[in-house]
Amino acid sequence: MKLLENIFKVNVSQDKMLAEIDVSEQEEDFTTLQMTKSDVIAFLQKNNVTNGILEETIFSIVNDTSKVTYPITIAKGKKPVHGKDGQLQYISDFNPDNAWEKKQDFRDIMQIPSVKKGEKIATLIAPTDGEAGFDVSGATIPSYPGKKVVVKAGKNVVYREADQCFYATTDGQLSWRGKYIQVQPVYEVNQTLSMKTGNIDFIGTIIIRGDVPAGYTVTAKGDVKIFGMVEAATVLAGGSIYVAEGVAGQGAGTIQADENIHVGYVNQGNIIAGKDLFVENSIFHSQCKVRERVICHRGNIIGGILSVGKRIEAKDVGNRVGVKTEVMFGLDQKTEKEKRDLLDEKQKLEVTLSKLALLEKKLNGQQIENDSKLKITLLRYKHSLQKTKERLAEVNRLLNQLATNLGDEEDATLVVRNYLHANVVVAFGKYYRISNGNYQGVKVQLVDNEIVTSPLT
Repeated sequence: MKLLENIFKVNVSQDKMLAEIDVSEQEEDFTTLQMTKSDVIAFLQKNNVTNGILEETIFSIVNDTSKVTYPITIAKGKKPVHGKDGQLQYISDFNPDNAWEKKQDFRDIMQIPSVKKGEKIATLIAPTDGEAGFDVSGATIPSYPGKKVVVKAGKNVVYREADQCFYATTDGQLSWRGKYIQVQPVYEVNQTLSMKTGNIDFIGTIIIRGDVPAGYTVTAKGDVKIFGMVEAATVLAGGSIYVAEGVAGQGAGTIQADENIHVGYVNQGNIIAGKDLFVENSIFHSQCKVRERVICHRGNIIGGILSVGKRIEAKDVGNRVGVKTEVMFGLDQKTEKEKRDLLDEKQKLEVTLSKLALLEKKLNGQQIENDSKLKITLLRYKHSLQKTKERLAEVNRLLNQLATNLGDEEDATLVVRNYLHANVVVAFGKYYRISNGNYQGVKVQLVDNEIVTSPLT
């Protein structure tokens, strides 16, 4: 062992994570040096190197030390592996921070992180303890455990210990507030829609504290509440729609709700209400389809077409200059026109099929094998037949989907508190009448297949 001490020396790094063996006398002849693995290990231990010893290095030194390039690493410590922090792992792509990242065009739908009732939101991943390390002298280097995620179930969220997951208790927008993860059933925009917001599509209720400019689309499974006005935009709601100011549609866009629509006024708008339409002031030159009632609290109905199921109430209908105004009960005139157009197209397609059948009979009676013109005619016939049958099937499908009936016209009523002006068309199903004078304070109904105008009582 004394021979090893005279020839070799051990150098240990300051942090004791690395030990090297070097020669102390370069002129020593290693060809006659005899040593064993135990000799080297004992030499290292005497120099306080006990851990992380490299077996392959010892093998090289013992078997042919003269071919080893010194200094050579003889031992390595092991750094500690610190514990990983806990984290909240979102299911799918629900991270609230990603709401704005996917917008490409300024009117693209903003990716609002939304969840449904009972849906798993996120899994809580526990922190890990880590693994301790050591240096070449055998001293332990402690590791630090990961930090726990401080997050709790907030509004409309529950945490289940069994699977360490968070679940939504209602439909809505996923959001953070402090250390709480929560689901908000309402999404709010505190400004007029712009390039920053783009179009909006949300699973709950949307509140917009501004206007909806032309060209934008707002879609909600719940209600839509707009504190400003709506221009030529599209607003769709699974619940009701509330517009504080009014709708200036310029004949474009659509306001459609499965429930009620409440609006300040309607000017050149397209309105579709699953139940009632309440208008604080007037309806001007608009297309309105309402399943039940239209109530104009303080205003008039001038121009346009109203297709209504049960009842219309307004201060005035029409105006003094005789602008044509159409009020239709029990029948959706726009859909009825689509139906008539489809029926006309169906009749033409059936005539075309009859002509093609005659052509087929004619072709079957001829020899077409060696006649190139007849072959081309046959190919054209087959193509026309296929296209005609496909379009006829599509027309029949569309006809089956159309529902033109809004209600029972015999139970419908038009109530005019002030004046029913001239040139107002009032229709109950297939029965209609054009007023030829001004009537004050009247109601109009269908009685025994007759349109009857009577004074309000």
